[in-house]
Amino acid sequence: MRHYEMLAILSPDLEDPKEEAGKIEEVVRGLGGNVTKTDVWGKKPLAYPIQKKSEGNYVLFNFDLEPAQTFELRRVLGLRPNVYRQMILVVDE
Repeated sequence: MRHYEMLAILSPDLEDPKEEAGKIEEVVRGLGGNVTKTDVWGKKPLAYPIQKKSEGNYVLFNFDLEPAQTFELRRVLGLRPNVYRQMILVVDE
């Protein structure tokens, strides 16, 4: 397993972004991963509009996952309507 960091931009219309973050954690666990830390940064302005919105809820995840499963994670998160963008990075130890 590798250690990853993912920054996700969620819809600004969510009443509780922690609830959507919990659903993302469930996806990671469903793929055989382990979430070590979730940090909800809150609503921040976007560099450019996404779906006619100028703000987004930023959430930072730290997790362990098999490298082959990152493709499936990206695919599943791309299908979720409340996840605008995500970026997964490998954390060097």
